[in-house]
Amino acid sequence: MGPQSNPPAGMLRFIETPVAQGFVQARNVGLLASLATGIIVWVILLMLSADRTVSLTIGASLMALNAMVVMARYRSHATTPLAVNMNHPFLDENPLSDAEVRVQLTDGRWVDTGEHRVRLAPDELLGGYNLVHDTLDYPVLGHFTSQKERTPTIVRHLALINQAIALRNAVNSVPDPIDEARDREGLDSGLLERSWLEDEGEIEVESPLVSFFRKEE
Repeated sequence: MGPQSNPPAGMLRFIETPVAQGFVQARNVGLLASLATGIIVWVILLMLSADRTVSLTIGASLMALNAMVVMARYRSHATTPLAVNMNHPFLDENPLSDAEVRVQLTDGRWVDTGEHRVRLAPDELLGGYNLVHDTLDYPVLGHFTSQKERTPTIVRHLALINQAIALRNAVNSVPDPIDEARDREGLDSGLLERSWLEDEGEIEVESPLVSFFRKEE
């Protein structure tokens, strides 16, 4: 990811928010299960009259392997370069003021995402991907990752960031750009051929949580 730094004052990393605590609990349970598995295997091997040293080695190796898998899954969430303030729905369902979202770039800076959702665009100079606004001209927010491919972890990070942006916009009563685009399409529906929509593989679907906030308004 590059240089790490703390989020701006008043902001919390995604992994520190209440909605992410399930990942923390899953990590703890997984580590305990790994320890238990190692001990059980060791005891079973001893009961089968296996060599004590060999039994201990096998049990410890199995425990370490399971723990590595658990921590790898946890890190994919813990490293999400996303921070929100106390008024964001990730922290408070009844915000008192405007919600804010920040994303960390590879140089360690935390930047405001702006009102539009984001996507990745290849960076031909630095390699990896830039984070850009998902608009017609794709303005660049900054270098997001040095990974050469869109790994499952990167895709997961991007999905969480866009959900955070959508929820922030719902709280702040910011018009959804996707809704506005649909309205414009509706005005031109008699003039444009829209069959291309059926083949478009990256059309975003509004978050169910955003729909919930709209019903509450």
